[in-house]
Amino acid sequence: MGAAAPHPSLTERGQLHEAMLSALRRADQSGAMGVVERAARLGWSVDDVRFHLITPALYDIGLLWQRGQIGVADEHLASSICEWLLFMLAGRTRRSPSTGRRALVGCSDGELHSVGARMIAHVLAEHGWAVLYLGAATPAAAWAQIARARHPDVAVMTSTTPAVLDRVGPALEAIKASSPACRTVVGGQAYRTIADASVFGADLVSLEAPALAGQLE
Repeated sequence: MGAAAPHPSLTERGQLHEAMLSALRRADQSGAMGVVERAARLGWSVDDVRFHLITPALYDIGLLWQRGQIGVADEHLASSICEWLLFMLAGRTRRSPSTGRRALVGCSDGELHSVGARMIAHVLAEHGWAVLYLGAATPAAAWAQIARARHPDVAVMTSTTPAVLDRVGPALEAIKASSPACRTVVGGQAYRTIADASVFGADLVSLEAPALAGQLE
């Protein structure tokens, strides 16, 4: 399943998306796993499943929550199932030899949605990076403290909620002050409607997680 596969057809994507969304709405972990296995039988790669199946389904779950069609607990259950699926998929991939480089990955202060950061952590680890994963809602001071103590080559900070973006700039400044050689990267859904996300002071803005490892080369 980790090998390259043809780009999923729109028909396949639509059918599998609806099946995954239905499983997540039911909080059906085994059903969601069944959808992933169905995709594997169709020749989908791990990245296809991550970015063409899990990501859009979870995005639609977020929209349902915003519209009041599901509760916050339902959204949390869906997110936890997706994280479980990501760990399962990570066990099916081949990993490149160690690059000797270290990445610090997490969410901006106030950002509670961490699945995107988790995907980035897995992708970088599979490309030979040593990954330090901070998870959700990491304050600027905590980013700075870890950057100072662990000397990462890059710090990747994700945000899905526009309301937390005002905290991104101060966190990036704190990282640079603590570890000047550390490159800083921002990405996530919150940046897709911003014309120039570089105003936040990051060295790189990446909106496509699968391409990030190559961009950091």
